[in-house]
Amino acid sequence: MPVTHQLSMLAAANSVATRPDDGADFGEVFTKRWVVDFILDLVGYTPDRDLFAHTIVEPSCGAGAFLGPIVERLAESCRRHDRKIADAVDAIHAFDLLEANAELARKTTAAQLIEDGLDPEQAGSLADRWVRAGDFLLKEHQPDSADFVVGNPPYIRLEGVAASLTDAYRSACKTMRGRSDIYVGFFEIGLEMLKPGGQLAYICADRWMHNQYGSALRDFVTTRWAVDTVVTMHDVDAFEDDVSAYPAITVLRNGPQRRAHVVDAVAAFDATAAQAVTSWVRNPRRQTPRSAAFQACRLDAWHKGPGLWPSGSPAQLALLADLERRFAPLEDRATGTRVGIGVATGCDDVYITRDADLVEPDRLLPLLRAGDLQDGTPDWSGEYFVNPWHDRELVDLRAYPKLRRYLESNATRLK
Repeated sequence: MPVTHQLSMLAAANSVATRPDDGADFGEVFTKRWVVDFILDLVGYTPDRDLFAHTIVEPSCGAGAFLGPIVERLAESCRRHDRKIADAVDAIHAFDLLEANAELARKTTAAQLIEDGLDPEQAGSLADRWVRAGDFLLKEHQPDSADFVVGNPPYIRLEGVAASLTDAYRSACKTMRGRSDIYVGFFEIGLEMLKPGGQLAYICADRWMHNQYGSALRDFVTTRWAVDTVVTMHDVDAFEDDVSAYPAITVLRNGPQRRAHVVDAVAAFDATAAQAVTSWVRNPRRQTPRSAAFQACRLDAWHKGPGLWPSGSPAQLALLADLERRFAPLEDRATGTRVGIGVATGCDDVYITRDADLVEPDRLLPLLRAGDLQDGTPDWSGEYFVNPWHDRELVDLRAYPKLRRYLESNATRLK
């Protein structure tokens, strides 16, 4: 399905159903300025580049927490590169669901531009061109149209949205599955807008990396895009309001996977620490910094497919990545090994034995349990599982006389 998803037709068909409710929760959480600067620095949206020639998209601009710094950087870049900001009509595309927010963002943007030297008519015209009201997920977007997509998408679980709007979102966004949050759709649509080499950076709840409803998005991301940087900020004071959102900054790129940067920030993480992380991320030859405010590491690869992305300290993640690179998985169809939560027979005293001659040899599965791995080296206790199954069906006891006699001798206990 193309990036447009036929969304213009879909939005028209749902124009009444998708209109915002006056009392609805729009999931707005406003980001502090230093965090916005950190995100813009991570993706390289900096005045030393000719930003006039690049397009940045802000999918949920609110009152302008991201938009204000974006305009400042674009204006400074135009001065440095002898560009006229009045001509930068395609440099910024900002969206907000609420007309009131969009209008406030336009006025704030126009005021910035007037202060920067534009006359009021030019400033107003440019602000109108840059800021649009409407549902980002249900608007028509051109593929390969953005160099940067940045922002703080809204946090709203789908069950908190009207059923008709939920259906429209699911139709528009193939990754929005299960008990999803609508920010999942912001990732999908934003990624599809990226030009080759373009980057997306959101500060957003990181639950999609570790839970079931994020599986389709994880598969989507690792199939075509690359993970550049993940900064976990659960205890960092990143927002204007006190919220418990388990936030992380995630930087994704339209291109092949390279080294990934993983950072775990603690409560002391601030603008100074953010600058240290940016310098490290932007300079591949720089050694990993040491700081009381964060831990960091570089991974040579990233996880593929829909599986959960592991959580833990950067050192633990680096160890896991190294183990994945050097060793075959513990659970493998080729070797017949399976990792489970433990044996749950309902009758362990019958089904678990140390007698290697109790039944036919192929009806005994060696059991390696937690107690056999205490020092990190397998030390098998000699226990077996008496296995009555084969290919998800019970075996024919006529072919296993010893197993039959054993089960019959314990019939009362088993029944």
